[in-house]
Amino acid sequence: MEATPRIELGIEVLQTSALPLGYVAAPFVNRFYRRRRLAPNRPLGLAIELGAEDFRDVMARLAAIVVVISARDGAGFRGLTATSLVSISAEPPMVLVGLERLAATRDAVVEGKAFNVSALTRSQEFIAERFAGRAPAVAWSDIPHHLGANGIPLIDGCAAWLECRLAQVHEAGDHDICVGEVESAVKGSGEPLILWDRAFWTLR
Repeated sequence: MEATPRIELGIEVLQTSALPLGYVAAPFVNRFYRRRRLAPNRPLGLAIELGAEDFRDVMARLAAIVVVISARDGAGFRGLTATSLVSISAEPPMVLVGLERLAATRDAVVEGKAFNVSALTRSQEFIAERFAGRAPAVAWSDIPHHLGANGIPLIDGCAAWLECRLAQVHEAGDHDICVGEVESAVKGSGEPLILWDRAFWTLR
């Protein structure tokens, strides 16, 4: 893979813009966390306390495709950048995405009971930054897009598009897992935009 050296992003920043924009984790240190039994009949504990920053450091080592989740919000639309999209079923076709519980896009997805996925390409880094809150405020009128059959935006020029009906919502810590039944799936072209080790990469 080939990286873009000038860009360094935290995974949580890309997903929800929940961290300060200047957040950069400490240099990665090889560290492992193991469960140990403290004493008979007592709960398992951690040999090393696992903090939020340590967890983000480890998760940054897992490569993920960068997508924009879009949803209808009243007369307008919402969208955010995410790296948590997972395919979970082929029959019926279903995907899940983790959305921060306080995110406006999460509210739009739950209230509208639908969302779309635009899988970004290598040339769409700026779009990823804008929907992550790292660039000037995004307006849908500034982003080349078209509306899907469900009336929700799909960004033009992407590697793939999904239109989803919200099927389930599950609480998971400070996020909600939104499960969508895929009603339309279309292949695009171009190399997907990948996030790994807090940098954008492409397949080579």
